[in-house]
Amino acid sequence: MKDLKSQQEAIFQNIARMGQALSSPHRLKILSLLSQGPKTVEQLAGLLDQSIAAASANLKVLRSSGLVIGTKSGRHVHCELASGTVEGLWLFLRNLGEELLPEVREVVRDYFSDPDSLSPLSEEELRREIEADRVVLFDLRPEDEFAAGHLTGARHLPFAAIGTEPPSFPKNQTVLAYCRGPYCLMAISGTARLKATGLGIKRLRFGVPEWRQHGFNVEITNTHP
Repeated sequence: MKDLKSQQEAIFQNIARMGQALSSPHRLKILSLLSQGPKTVEQLAGLLDQSIAAASANLKVLRSSGLVIGTKSGRHVHCELASGTVEGLWLFLRNLGEELLPEVREVVRDYFSDPDSLSPLSEEELRREIEADRVVLFDLRPEDEFAAGHLTGARHLPFAAIGTEPPSFPKNQTVLAYCRGPYCLMAISGTARLKATGLGIKRLRFGVPEWRQHGFNVEITNTHP
């Protein structure tokens, strides 16, 4: 019985390592970014506005806890979430924060929930609209994230390429855009830029990770080495 108790303690200690890995906002942001597709250490450092050494240290914690895996390719290490369950864990934590923490709800309400720019469609409702060919969907993420997986039928319009002329599309369709999820600054700025061209467009409250977690397939155009 004593040995059995020690093994039980070992289980809790190892699971606690995962909790410790999730205790950093930088590491949570890494999980959020990797839910969009694999990235190198250098890419993550740039997106986090951290040094490569600092990003590597955060990744080491996530890898040692089993949440992230890395594959070496030449001089680079490509990092990705260990499984779809980790992606679901990140989304669960994000949603739990909105549910339980008034500070999170207030920020989301004041800065990320403008009803004039947000589409009310849920994932299931969007799926039906796509099947009925009633929407034009723009993906504002970078090329590597679009290629790693995008919503069905989405057109790639990277944020950096948005200009002064609106993209062309059939005028009888609803125009929607998405990026890296509900807190994505590129989604907010991108839809504002497109509206400034005269385009009637709204952004989705969700992106690829939420779509996948609802059991819907994504389209993939390539995979990293």
